[in-house]
Amino acid sequence: MRITQSPDGTITIDTSGTQPAVKGAAEWDGELMSGVLAKASDELQYTLVCVYPADKADISVAADGHRDFASKGAVREAAWNFLRKGGNVGLHHADGTDGAGTIVESFLWPGDDWATKSGYVVKEGDWMAGIVWDDPAWELVKAGKIGGVSMQGSAKRREPTAEAIAALRE
Repeated sequence: MRITQSPDGTITIDTSGTQPAVKGAAEWDGELMSGVLAKASDELQYTLVCVYPADKADISVAADGHRDFASKGAVREAAWNFLRKGGNVGLHHADGTDGAGTIVESFLWPGDDWATKSGYVVKEGDWMAGIVWDDPAWELVKAGKIGGVSMQGSAKRREPTAEAIAALRE
């Protein structure tokens, strides 16, 4: 991926020649996305995604060498703070790409487990967001080059308690 900015301020993200954001993605509503996708609408250029699951450890060790997770309370606070700070949606953690998507819904899943067609299970306390994408970003979603979302937040890492580890879900 190559990100450039022209003199007029236009940001260009060249994803040609790069691997798709999703490997082994499951087809869902005609779109290719990772398991975090819950629903998509081509007509509305809309995706409903699980932004961050509560009490669920990362699938594997991240680039920083850790597997992280957050409690329902921490996920709630992150979701609320994200919106308090503007709720910007950019692309690939790149500066200057805010506005590629607009958050039209943001909520914590309130009830019973919901198994999506892709096999992902949304549980109580998971942070869900509905995003309407602009035209260029929607083309990347459909091409499988946007495979999920990230809040681009930061947190203070600490050693988990035995109770927190015991509360983790699969």
